[in-house]
Amino acid sequence: MRLQSIADSPSAFETTYDAVMARSPESWRDQADESADGSDRATFLAFAGEEPIGIAALYRVGVSADVGELLQVWVAPGHRGTGVARALMDALFAWAGKCGYRQVVAKVTSGNERALAFYKNYGFALADEPVGGGTGTRIISRSVPTGWAKSSSRE
Repeated sequence: MRLQSIADSPSAFETTYDAVMARSPESWRDQADESADGSDRATFLAFAGEEPIGIAALYRVGVSADVGELLQVWVAPGHRGTGVARALMDALFAWAGKCGYRQVVAKVTSGNERALAFYKNYGFALADEPVGGGTGTRIISRSVPTGWAKSSSRE
């Protein structure tokens, strides 16, 4: 899923396809294991039948912090605009609420206007001036609503 997302949308990620391909199988297993348990990070996948069609991850920023960084958000081209990204965000925010996060931040690369529009529609706001000047990466932020984990039915 990660390779597919970077191959499809290389400018949307801070890493490169070559860098991801250079990772060892052990590093992938370690990352999956660390994302599968605990409250410091989680990765969510969306499926159409047995086919993975979307991914989103949240990693805690710092030790004992109540801020998480949203990473690796991607939906397969044939499923964009169908609610998959919103379902991934709902699951991610429900988990974040259960794990004590109060804020979610993300970086949106320059030129990724579709993603920026989605995030704004989902309740994110621009948190800062673009990194690197007027055309650089945008930092966005959204609070985790109080009671989100209790009221959300999408997990």
